[in-house]
Amino acid sequence: MPSYPDEAGPRYGGDYRPVVPTAVEPPSSVTVVTYNLAFAEQVTDAIASLSTPPLANADVIAMQEMDAPSVERIARELGLSYVYYPASVAKDGDDFGNAVLSRWPITADRKINLPHDDPYHQQHRIGVAATVDIRGTPFQVVSVHGATPIVGLGARLDQAETVIHSVEGEAPSQVIAGDFNTSDPGSLTQTVKLFSKWGFQWASEGVGDTVDSVIGGLPLDSVFVRGLTPVERGVDRRPSGSDHQPVWVRFGWPR
Repeated sequence: MPSYPDEAGPRYGGDYRPVVPTAVEPPSSVTVVTYNLAFAEQVTDAIASLSTPPLANADVIAMQEMDAPSVERIARELGLSYVYYPASVAKDGDDFGNAVLSRWPITADRKINLPHDDPYHQQHRIGVAATVDIRGTPFQVVSVHGATPIVGLGARLDQAETVIHSVEGEAPSQVIAGDFNTSDPGSLTQTVKLFSKWGFQWASEGVGDTVDSVIGGLPLDSVFVRGLTPVERGVDRRPSGSDHQPVWVRFGWPR
């Protein structure tokens, strides 16, 4: 399966945010959503979900299993800025990668290559880090899509640790969110333990399963934070156009 190991690209980005008055006050809270859209096939459904509570007016959205046209459409219809990097080419021939969308300006972004490609499909995985400017304060969100359990738990923990070390010290407040593929027994506990070791809190703790599968519910999608306090969290369990259900976390924002 073709991959994109070049850290510089391909890269896609744009800004569809409406012009707003410069005197707007800083927010009292910031909401982050993570959303795996399952090969970006049901974009209309995704836009509907992201346009209504509890996902409406999210400050930053981390998305996985996306292609460039789908990300661009979501950003355009919702009035957001965005950055997208593909990791590989999916079985349907479309690009397959991660995006960060924001209602605040994106001031920096980059791709983080993850080790341990799928040994059977040679599928590459990445993180996409984006720093947004919230009224003069930098806030970094990383959209992550870890490998499936076929690579083993040790390899997936190595992927998570690669992301953590890659963004060390880049912003005072950081969220690492996405699909960590923690479906095998003990993997979520070990992933949470790893993030805790490096000073991250499991911000989505307690939200429950995020994927409906033939073997039952699975807790695959998580949000981790450093430098902010989560005040509310949940899973949007309405039909979302994906086997994954979006996870959202609202953080208190210092004023």
